[in-house]
Amino acid sequence: MSTGELIFSAAICAVMLAAAALLCYGSLLAVILLSPYLLLYLKKQTLIKKEARKWKLNLQFADAIRSLSAALEAGYSVGNGLAEAYRDLSVTYGGDELIMRELRALMGEIRNSVPVEEAFSGLAARSGVDDIARFADVFATAQRTGGNIIEIIRSTTDMIRNGIELKRDIRTAMSAAKYESDIMKLVPFGVLLYLRIFSPGMISVLYGNVPGIIFMTVILILYVLLCGLSERLVRIEA
Repeated sequence: MSTGELIFSAAICAVMLAAAALLCYGSLLAVILLSPYLLLYLKKQTLIKKEARKWKLNLQFADAIRSLSAALEAGYSVGNGLAEAYRDLSVTYGGDELIMRELRALMGEIRNSVPVEEAFSGLAARSGVDDIARFADVFATAQRTGGNIIEIIRSTTDMIRNGIELKRDIRTAMSAAKYESDIMKLVPFGVLLYLRIFSPGMISVLYGNVPGIIFMTVILILYVLLCGLSERLVRIEA
């Protein structure tokens, strides 16, 4: 994450911790007790940003190799085909998108006499995207064996796009489950807020004493663990 995103995420977490401290302990001082969660939250947000970046690059790479495939069929070499794909995609994405930066890096490496297959392997290693790694492996194999590069890239492009459509369908199906999970995470705090407002006598024994603090702390730890489990169940990697 960028510094700005890190600060924003930390501010959001601070607000959540303050609300949890007031609801569960009745004191803002409890933020000190809850502060270790800040590290977990920032780690989670970093992972979310990383996965979103990988998915975005995955989609853009599919467009890039489709343009590369068309350029190769028109008679371009791989290096010139990448330049042609870059020109095509600049109309759609502009110059600052992830794929445009990666294409510039690829073309720069090729101009510096780095073998094309090594350049693609480097992109796969940097991105961590499975589809890019798969393409790099297939391309390197085709280069070594002297296979039909145009046909191999075309078939690999089709395979990647089909895989992306499948992932998109899975993401759509899982989004409803994720939404329900997010709602369920708020329910315990909603119930606690309701009791504190309308039936404070029922839970007053939990506030202002050591046993109550211990009880609330154990409940919050279990809550965080269950939230982590639910996020793992609905998580989809790019």
